[in-house]
Amino acid sequence: MSLIIHTQVVVMGASLGGVLAAASASAAFTKNNASRPDHPQVVLIAEHDWLGGQMTAQGVPPDEHKFIEHGGASASYIQFRRAMREHYWQNPEFVDNTEMTEGCNPGDGWVSRLCFDPMLAAVYFEAVLRPYEQAGVLQIMRNATLVSASREGDGQLGRITGLRIQQGDSTSALTAKIFIDATDTGELIARAGLAYRIGKEAQAEFGEPDAPATAAPLDQQPVTLVMALKRCNAPQPTIAKPAQYDFWASYTLPHYNYKLFSNNLPGHGRGQAMQLPFFGTGQTLDLWRYRRVVSARNWQLKNGETREEISLINWAQNDYGLQPLLDGATSQDAVRSAARELSLCLLYWLQTDAVREDGGIGYNNLALAPEALGTADGFAQQIYVRESRRIVGYKCLTQTDIVADGSNDLTLAFRADSIVAGWYNMDIHPTVESGHGVNAKVRPFEIPLGCFVPRDCDNLIAACKNISVTHLVNAATRVHPIEWAIGEAAGLLAVHCVQSRVNAGAVAQSRTEIAAVQAAIVAVGGHIHWDADALQRVLGNKNTNALEPK
Repeated sequence: MSLIIHTQVVVMGASLGGVLAAASASAAFTKNNASRPDHPQVVLIAEHDWLGGQMTAQGVPPDEHKFIEHGGASASYIQFRRAMREHYWQNPEFVDNTEMTEGCNPGDGWVSRLCFDPMLAAVYFEAVLRPYEQAGVLQIMRNATLVSASREGDGQLGRITGLRIQQGDSTSALTAKIFIDATDTGELIARAGLAYRIGKEAQAEFGEPDAPATAAPLDQQPVTLVMALKRCNAPQPTIAKPAQYDFWASYTLPHYNYKLFSNNLPGHGRGQAMQLPFFGTGQTLDLWRYRRVVSARNWQLKNGETREEISLINWAQNDYGLQPLLDGATSQDAVRSAARELSLCLLYWLQTDAVREDGGIGYNNLALAPEALGTADGFAQQIYVRESRRIVGYKCLTQTDIVADGSNDLTLAFRADSIVAGWYNMDIHPTVESGHGVNAKVRPFEIPLGCFVPRDCDNLIAACKNISVTHLVNAATRVHPIEWAIGEAAGLLAVHCVQSRVNAGAVAQSRTEIAAVQAAIVAVGGHIHWDADALQRVLGNKNTNALEPK
């Protein structure tokens, strides 16, 4: 069975950026059209059960700078964070005994000021999009995959003419005025035959101090198949020994010279390492509470029992870095399978061979928690992708644009044509070829509109980790609040192109058009520029929480 769908905007991929692109585009079309449309104006193509990518299907709690609730986030992201907390505050068994961070943190993990059950975000995104579905503005194609993309013309006159999508036994042909690539891997970019960057650029290309002398497309960040573990109140059965266990149990991380299965992990500089206990107390940083989403301290159950804790295991110990995810000799499916095997081996090691803080061996109370990730096996629906194929845009953000100068780390990186402002360290996990890993400070930065539009296609917009940035900058722009803002801005840019009847490439080259898009983003509470005075106020209020119950 084959269908033909004509629409205004196609969003390929229900990543976090994809959900926000679909939501912001749908809201903008709704605002400007009072009557019910004859056909959907936005089509969102979702590959997995849960919408939301790294926030949901990939099982990764929000990564962000620690002042996010005081500045540097769009209004819709702050609204989302309040909604997550409201869910817990309304539960009479929930108590706020947060100790790892300031403010109410339901899971009391220390990767974020807000660690929560990923399913709540999936439910939230469904609720945000449902009114647009019901109004006929938005159509969501679920559990769908991109089969092919057709394109005509080259260079600035090139255009995507349609997509072919597979859903079970059915295929659909989609046409649109604007296509948004919101996949975590830049899948549409590749299928359309557009130019892209992947892995590391050569130092000569942009003059980045930390870039290698020779470009290395396959030297990508590792991927992780996140698993949810619960810390049970009684011993649990040990899982069967995985086939690759002996290999991984003896594997030494290249360039760091310690066993991957240990309490060691990469430090801030290249080749540097640090140690964390598996389970700590008080405010001691430990691995279990790193991405914990259920904290026993934060629950007083009516039956007097203690709630079992759940942590999402996305540690350095299960980063899979033997092969790159994209464009290597190994298929994406095979890399995913290998990453799953690594995570399973880590669980077996934790249960049987890990040295406990009391000197004993193995944590026999750990078990998979399928209920946390909406899967039968306790593994995330989608592999966690840190690095995508990236468009070759009208602008490209580089390390020199965002790096802190050392004397004043808060020197703002102002861009007059910015449509997204962000702030996060340049966080690179040891890459698959060179083993280069670093966590370096950057200054508050801004992303110009030209980073969203490729030079060789007039009707494509990037909305995920595939914007025009270098490998080094991707390490700072890939996190939740920035991808959220990227998606939101991409959706509004797409609507501007449709309603103003202007190509995306023309917008990227016109200061007047850019100003119009900036105004649309600011009108919905988007954060496009840093303000020096406001930033200082943020830092002055760093020990308070902006989202406490009122």
